[in-house]
Amino acid sequence: MKKIFTLITLAYLGFACTPGATPPIASQIGESTYTHGKIVWHDLASPNPEASAAFYEAVFGWTTVPHGEGEKMVWVFKSDDKPVALMAYYQTENGSGEWIGAISVADVTDATSKAKAQGAKIIKKAMNVDDRGSISFIQDPQGASISLIKLTNGDPEPGLAEMNTFLGQELWSNETSQSASFYSSVVGYTAEETDTQKVPYTLFKMGDMNCAGMLKNPATTVRSHWVPYIRVADLKETLAKATKAGAKVLVEPNPEIRNGSVALLMDPTGAPLAVQVYNP
Repeated sequence: MKKIFTLITLAYLGFACTPGATPPIASQIGESTYTHGKIVWHDLASPNPEASAAFYEAVFGWTTVPHGEGEKMVWVFKSDDKPVALMAYYQTENGSGEWIGAISVADVTDATSKAKAQGAKIIKKAMNVDDRGSISFIQDPQGASISLIKLTNGDPEPGLAEMNTFLGQELWSNETSQSASFYSSVVGYTAEETDTQKVPYTLFKMGDMNCAGMLKNPATTVRSHWVPYIRVADLKETLAKATKAGAKVLVEPNPEIRNGSVALLMDPTGAPLAVQVYNP
């Protein structure tokens, strides 16, 4: 496991999916209530949107809908005509992409201020975006990129993810106790250790609701980061599609890791993601 992320060198986000156009995301995914603490949206910061679109279309069957034009263009990924993520162009020194989850909070400005006070870098301060809501982009004190969001019309109704959509997010932290303290202060999580995994594992909870997971980063030379999970029906078929479309398999399915139900990929732009068969 210690060799996993030596392949990944994610650069500092100088541009972090700042919307240049305002696709009507909130009205299509939001309900009337909020599930604060849940990761309710995903943004892909891509150095090559054309390559990213081709990959996610080929592997997960998504469609890619452009909004805006020129340098302000953004793209919405849809699964069965339902928005699942937004993609924006950005360029870093090493040219790698990154998925950035959005945590639902009651007050983005307040949560962002708390994050700054706890040592986070504010990449984009709280801003109101038409047809989306209020959002900020930060890097936590260990360098993990995340956003804080309050969708205009409420959060998506909680439930089991549909196939080829986001199942959840996991924080791979270099200092788990520091991460637990940070997200407790900023989001209001309770960190609960569990023995259901092969390695020490922490659940981030809001009341009785499980919101995200956390484990010790197996590669301490790489900054902490959040890893998104996408639910798939067939792991072997998904990996075949992914490698054909240009992905690298960083962790093959292993019976010792969740009974062989999960694999870790790096997409053609360098963005890490996990795919998992999950049928509770």
